[in-house]
Amino acid sequence: MITSLKKAVLHILDAAGGVSVYSDGELDVSDAGVNSFITKHIEKIFEDASLRTGEFADNSGFKYHLTEYIKDGEDTFNALSKFIAQRVYDALTSSDKPEACDLIVCDCIINDLPVLAVLKCDNKIGYTHQVTQEDGKVRNQIINHYAILPTTSHKISECAFVNLADFTIKYKGKKRNIDGEATDLMADAVLECIYDISSRESVNAVKRIAKKVTEENGGDSIETMSKMKEYVTETVEGGEKKYIETDKVADKIFDGRPSMRDEFLQKIEKANVPQRVAVNSYVTKKLASNVKLVTDIGVELTFPAEYYQNSEYIEFINNEDGTISIQINNIGEVINK
Repeated sequence: MITSLKKAVLHILDAAGGVSVYSDGELDVSDAGVNSFITKHIEKIFEDASLRTGEFADNSGFKYHLTEYIKDGEDTFNALSKFIAQRVYDALTSSDKPEACDLIVCDCIINDLPVLAVLKCDNKIGYTHQVTQEDGKVRNQIINHYAILPTTSHKISECAFVNLADFTIKYKGKKRNIDGEATDLMADAVLECIYDISSRESVNAVKRIAKKVTEENGGDSIETMSKMKEYVTETVEGGEKKYIETDKVADKIFDGRPSMRDEFLQKIEKANVPQRVAVNSYVTKKLASNVKLVTDIGVELTFPAEYYQNSEYIEFINNEDGTISIQINNIGEVINK
């Protein structure tokens, strides 16, 4: 990913202390340290599977001010950033748990696309050293620092990215109690947008619903998860597709069981999971990872999903007393780890 900063500004928003400091000047994006800090945070979160997609509501104030910025040019950037910061500050002060943060707003290019990025940087308490002099003697002390910005090794928990070419939105938010209602700070209070669930939420819903439908109909949930992993391995890892299709998942895991397939798809639709779910490398790796079984006698077993129904490698034997025996075949070597 390539990120290039054009303009950026930082506003200080301490809703807990009742103080806001809106900057009249922009950050120096030519400074290597400033540039690196912002771009690394953007690149760490921009393609994260937890980001939701959305579109502006017709009466969105954010959309109106963004349109004015695009129309009037770069001179109105600071006014746009202050509008966004005021929205964040007002929401935080109305929250049942006011907090302190720094807000970075930047106009940038990400993967050749013009993007307005909003990064909410939560302040953390950290420690630093302080050098003092007493009676001509130097004394080094450890003191609390109450406004530490998140390091570039940590993902920012709330942010928004708006494509300036088509106004499409990607964002990550958290719900909090604002004016007595559960409100997503970014989506509801700042962007005023209509949103879909994220890729990660969609994938988790597919797995959860598939397992539930299987168990409620007396099926084998381990077999269901194994077949789902096989589908991902064959379709995404083995091919060029970067998405999974819920109807194809249903065909794979409920082959020969049409009533369970229909029930699965009905629950998927009710959960607002899109028919086509985009997946990135992280989600693919999680979906296609090995099957892990934990027995009630404390034995854990991990194996590739494709081995589950292959008796050449693993056999599950149902004993007459109701217990299950697991037999592992064709082992060439056992390594003690």
